[in-house]
Amino acid sequence: MSIKTIYMGLALLVSPFFIQAQTDLQPCGTGLPSKANMDYLRNLDYTLSSPEDTISINIPVTIHIIRSSNGGGGFNETQAYLTICDLNTRMASAGMFFYVPQAINFINDDDYYNAPNYAPLFNMISSNNVPRTVNIYYTNLSQMGLCGFAFYPNSGIGGFQNDGAVVMGFACSQPTGTTLTHEIGHFFNLPHTFDFTSSNPLDPQAELVTRNFNEIAPRLSANCNLEGDGFCDTPADFIGNRWSCPSGRVQLDLNGDRFRPDSSFYMSYSSDICMSRFSAQQITAMRTTLVDTNASRGYLRINPMPNYPLISNAPLQLQPANGDTVIPNQAVFSWQRIPGASLYQIKIYLFNFAVVDTFTADTFYVNRTRDIRPNRTHSWEVRAITGAQLCTPFGGRINFESSNLALNTSQIVSKQALRVYPTKLDQNAVLYIDQLHIGMPLLLQLRDLQGRVLQEATLLVEEEKLSWPMPLLPAGLYLLQLEQAGNRSFHKLVLTD
Repeated sequence: MSIKTIYMGLALLVSPFFIQAQTDLQPCGTGLPSKANMDYLRNLDYTLSSPEDTISINIPVTIHIIRSSNGGGGFNETQAYLTICDLNTRMASAGMFFYVPQAINFINDDDYYNAPNYAPLFNMISSNNVPRTVNIYYTNLSQMGLCGFAFYPNSGIGGFQNDGAVVMGFACSQPTGTTLTHEIGHFFNLPHTFDFTSSNPLDPQAELVTRNFNEIAPRLSANCNLEGDGFCDTPADFIGNRWSCPSGRVQLDLNGDRFRPDSSFYMSYSSDICMSRFSAQQITAMRTTLVDTNASRGYLRINPMPNYPLISNAPLQLQPANGDTVIPNQAVFSWQRIPGASLYQIKIYLFNFAVVDTFTADTFYVNRTRDIRPNRTHSWEVRAITGAQLCTPFGGRINFESSNLALNTSQIVSKQALRVYPTKLDQNAVLYIDQLHIGMPLLLQLRDLQGRVLQEATLLVEEEKLSWPMPLLPAGLYLLQLEQAGNRSFHKLVLTD
């Protein structure tokens, strides 16, 4: 373990927020920043501005969702994406935009899911971090009594261009909460507004309330640039536990001035409903960690954000149409492709309750479960997303009926076997597949004689026969595997020069 990692562990363990009863979730498990982190903040010139201040900074995120070893529990994709949507709304004033360039990483591990302390979570981060991204882990922190924690720059596990992570508890990861925004603040070097003051507001090193640097003795002059959180545009704060706003607590500093913490700052410990902003100096401090690729978090800007297309409309829903009847355990839902979409989210409702909420990269979804109840009226909707547009709207809900009886496997596969022709083809020839089940997906795999998969596809069948252009391959013998409605078949193909 590196010296930086040891420091972070000690900072967390000695933090007063770890002594609280575990039955009372504490908002944050991030310890005090190091002297180096605070010196960095105190040496910034907050009076200077640059063109960089007006540029939106795009920041890649990798989402990890922890589940039990058997795949149970955890968060679903919808919840995770909604937290990033909310984060972008809250970080907009800072000119920081978070996008998700890759699929969510699901990790099934009881040690991470039921971690009693930081050690398993440090191992989790070390083993799963994706370099050059902000790694956000959603897991169960209830045994530790925490909502979340994060690592300051240059203090985290992972090393160069892979520094630390943000870890979120399920219970505090609702879109209306502020914990993720708070922890992201730490990740970009912001301390709590009360750090270095809350343990003893009358300590000579505590932050004073006054912002006058020329007080007349015996009054002490302002020290906001040197003590507390290091920012002079956040009022001195002394409350190091959760508080509702406005606070009626009374505490005087060494000048006899009353502390009046501002509940609107995300880096305070006020209630979620009270928080709404970062200060100008806090924003400058966060953005400076990203000012160029040599800055402490500058590695997040090395890879440019992909050119995601703009999605302005929901996909056109094709089937079932309004009033159609489907077989409950063989219902096929399809929609038109949206150019550039990464994923599609489909929701199926019974009354107003979503019995299906899932994502797919295809333009169709086949329900084979009992989620759709027989002989009921349901509705469905779909939307398209990209890594940069996670908050796109759904199309309108379409009502459909479900039949009284579901089909069993023998009913589904009673049709005769699939027919493939021709089996001897020239280069760039078209292969035909016949005797298909309309409305059911066809899984196709082309292999060589060593069993290696050369091409695979999932096709939505709209007619009994479809054509499939053969890929450009050397002459030889190949094996085509087809599967539809539980019926699997293999076909030898000969490619000639």
